[in-house]
Amino acid sequence: MVPSRSKDRLSELAGHVGPDLATHLHGVTAGHGTFTEADELAEQVKATHGRVDHVVPSIGGWWMGKALWQTSEAQWQQFFLDTTTAHMAVARAFVPRLEPAGSYTLISGFSAQKPYPTAGIISMHGAALLMMREVLSAELDGQRRVNDLILGPIITRSRPQGSAGWLTADHVGHAAVLLATNPTIHDEHITLDTRTDLDQLQRRAPAGDRT
Repeated sequence: MVPSRSKDRLSELAGHVGPDLATHLHGVTAGHGTFTEADELAEQVKATHGRVDHVVPSIGGWWMGKALWQTSEAQWQQFFLDTTTAHMAVARAFVPRLEPAGSYTLISGFSAQKPYPTAGIISMHGAALLMMREVLSAELDGQRRVNDLILGPIITRSRPQGSAGWLTADHVGHAAVLLATNPTIHDEHITLDTRTDLDQLQRRAPAGDRT
């Protein structure tokens, strides 16, 4: 299930994944940026499908432009406060509703672990997500699986060019599924800088799932 405030974007997504996968894609026209919106979304998901198995919140994106001391209040609000609040809202709504065998996978970027000049807001936001994962793991104490994917540069539709070893958006999706379906991976930071890292993650999958 994929939420979006825009029906047009959900239709666009269905077109990107193709007709075969689109039959399994359930779009939900809903927001998730506030505590109330996220709670309503989680209730809708559970009411529609009866349970919540795996959650992979993909919230926010890349931004760079100015040094921290040149950052405007509007930029701080948009790229740190709004996105960090949305992550908190989604975790607060979905983690208590996860099935016992369920999982929660946060996605962050390489700038969360090292300072990236003129992208300080994104570095700070990413670092906050990594600590969110550690806190969730400590509080859940093994009751649910919580992990994070730390991504390097990604080849996407908006940036189709890149180095040969870079991951694609499809690779990221595959990695998220590997984490969700592998019960031996829990409370981990998984770094995916290159396709070699993805191969190593694939080798950790149960024997029957190594495809």
